[in-house]
Amino acid sequence: MPNDDGTMVLLPGEGKTVRLPGNDITYIRRGADSAYSLVKWVAAPGTPGTPLHIHWITDEAFYVLDGTFGFKVGERTVDGVAGAFLVVPKGLDHAYWNQGTTPASMLITMTPPGFERYFEELAEGLEAVGDDEEGAMSLRKALSEKHDIEVVGPPRQAER
Repeated sequence: MPNDDGTMVLLPGEGKTVRLPGNDITYIRRGADSAYSLVKWVAAPGTPGTPLHIHWITDEAFYVLDGTFGFKVGERTVDGVAGAFLVVPKGLDHAYWNQGTTPASMLITMTPPGFERYFEELAEGLEAVGDDEEGAMSLRKALSEKHDIEVVGPPRQAER
């Protein structure tokens, strides 16, 4: 939470973490009054990544901290190792997944802020529907309509 003077300090272990199958998303900076949101994404090896999708309002930037992420950005597919930085402007289809055999982590910046709420609502909704595949599909469709995401292809994952 920001201090009265606008500064913010988030110490290790602080920040809310939500879990999606094989992925942990920790909120570092979020809030409608800021210029951006920042999350830390940690993906287990062998876990499907995001589906191929487009944001029409949100720009995203990815900075890989550890491991290797595969990125599909438009027509290009790249392996992003630690230190890789990618910017995906709104309107460009993209997906990401853990391409390696160890856990991988990255920071994701979203501007304007707001889309990050999708992850929280998706995690809560998937927990509520359990193994009901139809319920999960309905949830994803409703959240896609509510938030700035249009799914245009299936999830990706590492090719072994």
